[in-house]
Amino acid sequence: MSKVLQGESHTQDILHMNLNNDRSRKRNWGLLVTGIVGGTLVVLYAVATPFLTPALRKICLPFVPATSAQIENVLKMLQYRSGSLVDIGSGDGRIVIAAAKEGFKAVGYELNPWLVWYSRYRAWREGMHHNAKFYISDLWKVSFSQYTNVVIFGVPQMMPQLEKKLEKELDHNARVVACRFPFPHWMPDHTTGEGIDVVWAYDSKAFKGNEKTCSETVQKMHPL
Repeated sequence: MSKVLQGESHTQDILHMNLNNDRSRKRNWGLLVTGIVGGTLVVLYAVATPFLTPALRKICLPFVPATSAQIENVLKMLQYRSGSLVDIGSGDGRIVIAAAKEGFKAVGYELNPWLVWYSRYRAWREGMHHNAKFYISDLWKVSFSQYTNVVIFGVPQMMPQLEKKLEKELDHNARVVACRFPFPHWMPDHTTGEGIDVVWAYDSKAFKGNEKTCSETVQKMHPL
């Protein structure tokens, strides 16, 4: 009788241990799943935030990769030119890297850090990291006075303000190449491409000359 009771007690102990083990295993799985979900959300937030934040700005410059035709047309507008080049909102770096391959000292400014890091990797992979540099920066906080060639893939909302900024900062021998959307007040000196691949080239001596002429005209109409 005593042996039977001992056997039953031992069986109950085993069942109790198994039950505790099952509960512990479920609790561990729950913690693991919670950790995975939480970690995934953190990663998604870290990756998505640089892409979504510009959309909350007053003027949004979205990332839309340049087509091969657009790159070809940009380079065509830069033929026989040299020196420094800046791509305003450089995205994944393809314009800057293509310009560096043509001999330009090319720089890209981009607000999205993930795109900047990827651009730096691409430049290194293609052996262009000495002539292609990328920086995380807001275009409105950068002076472009040191560049003789400027490339911009803009949106209509930003072009009037950028037009004024470039008129003020660029030297008289600079050239501005606009893709997708032209500047509202400047007359292009050269145009090439069709459809979404059209690019417009503006020589600063022309739009700075127009600015001076307009100023002189206003002074003649309204003398002090």
